[in-house]
Amino acid sequence: MATVLLTAFFIAGVFTAYTTFLMFVTWPKRKENRYKHVKFFSASFVSAVAFFFLFFFTSDSSEFMPTETIYATPDSLSTVEEKATWHIVSELGQVTVDNNEVIRDLDYVTNSEEDFTQLYATLTTEDNVTTDLIRSSTLNRSARVLQRLSQIEDVDLIHLQWDFYYEPEFGPGDFDTIVKMTVFNEHLQSLEWEDVGDLDVEEIASDYWEKPELSETSTND
Repeated sequence: MATVLLTAFFIAGVFTAYTTFLMFVTWPKRKENRYKHVKFFSASFVSAVAFFFLFFFTSDSSEFMPTETIYATPDSLSTVEEKATWHIVSELGQVTVDNNEVIRDLDYVTNSEEDFTQLYATLTTEDNVTTDLIRSSTLNRSARVLQRLSQIEDVDLIHLQWDFYYEPEFGPGDFDTIVKMTVFNEHLQSLEWEDVGDLDVEEIASDYWEKPELSETSTND
């Protein structure tokens, strides 16, 4: 709704600028024109103001909030596993379109001797029309999930694995791992997140692997 109102405001603004110019050009003949252009200007100006205020009052305040505020976990969540689960489910939902659990496995490991913490997350990716679309959508999901998980201060290293559910022609369905990556949280926290879709997870990962079929698809492109 806010996007529609913002678009309408811009259109009304452009029309206001046009009618303002037209009003001044035809001002000497305003009486002959029965103030037609003045009325056009007034109507467009009022519309622009109205759309602006409607946008201001209906827009989601979170759109103007910094990332760390938008992704702030509820106070009721105390453990890293709870926070990670909340972030993942908030971003991807609890189940896929095939009714499989998005989170297949989640484990938080601490090494007291080295003072180093690791989060292991195995997730289910969505099916798509082609192998290329499966790959691109999975990498896009990786970027969005990593952006959220980077907000958890108690994690030093994130291991993210994506499994794909498939159903053979005969027999029960099964899961197949198609992407695995390891990313240092310190690196994630140093990134600019203006456009998550443009994030190249292959470049930021300290260790990255994908199923050969996916690699062949991206190479052929």
